[in-house]
Amino acid sequence: MRKLLELVGAGLLLIGASSLVHHFTDWFGKWAVLDRLPFLDGYELYASGIVAVLGFAVLCAGDLVPDGGTRATARTPARTSRHPAGDAEPDAGGAEPQAHGGQSDAHTGEDGD
Repeated sequence: MRKLLELVGAGLLLIGASSLVHHFTDWFGKWAVLDRLPFLDGYELYASGIVAVLGFAVLCAGDLVPDGGTRATARTPARTSRHPAGDAEPDAGGAEPQAHGGQSDAHTGEDGD
């Protein structure tokens, strides 16, 4: 599914961008498909801009779809603990676990001099 979205998005982006370039510079005459459609007479510029933006959006959406052959969980990295003390989590007060028995110098009454 991802490859299909990338293919469709690239095609739409190519058609829209080439029609825009053809409108302003008269290059890419064979690629300017939107200029040949009779129901778009007078609106080729708007249609080619919309198709180019739509192609870019489909390309971006293709990145959000997981690959068909791999599981989505196989691509996510394993979660590691952010805390240096291993599995110890900080308490509800937001204090970090202490390395020397859980008491800081401020709680023991020592000056630290």
